[in-house]
Amino acid sequence: MNQTECQSAEVEVPRDEPSVSGRRRMLRVYMMDLWSFIPYYMADLCSHLAAETIEVKLGSARYHLDRSYFQKAGLITDHFLLDAGGGIRSNFLRRLVKSCEYLMNLLLLCVRFAASRPDILHVQYLPFLERGFAFEIWFLKWARRLGIRLVYTVHNVTRQDAPDQGIDLFRRAYSTADALICHGEQAQAELVRDFGIAKEKIWVIPHGPLFDDGPRLTPQEARKKLRLQDEPLALSLGVISEYKGIPFLLDSWKKLKAQGTEGRLMIAGTGDPRVLSEIREKVSDGLTDSVTLWLQFVPVEQLPLLYQAADVLVYPYKAGTTSGALLTGLNYGKAVVATRLPFFQEYLKDGETALLVDYGATDNLAAALQVLIQQPQRRAQLASALMRHAAQGIGWPEIARKTRQCYEATLAM
Repeated sequence: MNQTECQSAEVEVPRDEPSVSGRRRMLRVYMMDLWSFIPYYMADLCSHLAAETIEVKLGSARYHLDRSYFQKAGLITDHFLLDAGGGIRSNFLRRLVKSCEYLMNLLLLCVRFAASRPDILHVQYLPFLERGFAFEIWFLKWARRLGIRLVYTVHNVTRQDAPDQGIDLFRRAYSTADALICHGEQAQAELVRDFGIAKEKIWVIPHGPLFDDGPRLTPQEARKKLRLQDEPLALSLGVISEYKGIPFLLDSWKKLKAQGTEGRLMIAGTGDPRVLSEIREKVSDGLTDSVTLWLQFVPVEQLPLLYQAADVLVYPYKAGTTSGALLTGLNYGKAVVATRLPFFQEYLKDGETALLVDYGATDNLAAALQVLIQQPQRRAQLASALMRHAAQGIGWPEIARKTRQCYEATLAM
């Protein structure tokens, strides 16, 4: 959907929505992810909010791995933001400049919001909060003093690579917001139990699928385009962090290959340099013939091709309260192997729509992969059941509608 700054014209109100004039009020929302940590999610959400009579200002730097992504998606970011650091090649210098720009942008927003306030400040990600700094909380409190309502989407309840760190800071941030959005029942339960957030303050709105609107190819056709051998392919795709469990997957794959099972594992994505180094080291120890590493940024145009090339999608995560990679993978009709995280179990049922294993159980993960590689009929059975289940989930239009309901309830407080 093409648009300018995610803006939309007013549309007629459904009959069940109260309105004096018969038309919904245009809401002004500042959608904030100044670091551009989740650009794909932001783009889909902004695009669909426009149909809900919401004028969204996309408060984000350009994505440093694809500087034209928002433009290609038909969106315009807040042009008053400082945004030069993302174009620097050096990782160290880029992070340094982006950090300075981030601080300056927060200060500039403080001034701008004092002069012109949005109805809602919708915070998507606070990068420095995860590193133990409190100044983003000060910014949120300033916005509230100005009379701006705060909605905060909790993509991960705590740091996934260090869940015990920064609990007090997260509690302060969550308590400052007027409303919280999370993507699953388990995340809501954690916010209530561990952070003392009132349940009525939390909205459970699922994470929508990404990259699911391209042409459909068979695995053989997709593998041919990628110049991969035509053999059963297991895929782990996404931003690579310590909590994603890739070393656990490789240990399991090594056991699988020791049993003589055919097939190939592909690990695609970029991320934590330390984890990437560990992955390369493990693969060099006897797995180079059966593991393909694509440890680089995968352009958005190629992501559907990778999903379609796979026979099995693997999610060996150690932790996590949401996963855009899983919710995207659900729509590609593939068999799934995942760990028994509470969030995964909200979408996957062991033995019916997927195969689930405990994190760290290398024998069990190897056995599950072996079943799906060697038994195409079982693979197709699970994939078909998962597709039927995924079709019952809500899509982006419904997500946008529920998000507007959250905004309206927050403004009515």
